[in-house]
Amino acid sequence: MIPRLELNARERLVAVDILFDYLRDRSSIVKTFAMQGLADLAVKDPLLRRKLLPLLQELTEIGTPAMRARGRKLLQHLNQQRAKA
Repeated sequence: MIPRLELNARERLVAVDILFDYLRDRSSIVKTFAMQGLADLAVKDPLLRRKLLPLLQELTEIGTPAMRARGRKLLQHLNQQRAKA
């Protein structure tokens, strides 16, 4: 839901920090949705995308099956967006 909100620059930074914190949660569902939220925000933010891509690659390799599946889709989408830019 966070990526769909109209956020100013400060609110966006706070949202990104919160989502990165959620990646350390014990719940794989929370982590999976944090991955999605960060990827959604990264579509329009090249700096965030550069920071997020290596992390998504790592989570796609070591995460739960749900995280790996979501990570593959997110990486594909972000790489397509990067190619368009």
